[in-house]
Amino acid sequence: MTEREIIRLACTLARPLRPIDVATHLNINHRTAVRTLQVLCAKGWFSPIAGAVGTHVVRYELGRSAMQRL
Repeated sequence: MTEREIIRLACTLARPLRPIDVATHLNINHRTAVRTLQVLCAKGWFSPIAGAVGTHVVRYELGRSAMQRL
């Protein structure tokens, strides 16, 4: 259910998600949001986007396969 809501949030924002977006929207801990986004990346529904330096993932982009999940 959480994963489905994150996909919906990504569709409504129409931009790559940040963990803080998920944490605020679902009222969950930041670390829990990051963990859930990592699980969605492992499933292939999101792809991670690194920051300016390229060492940390700061955003997650919705993949095409996730749209079919809804």
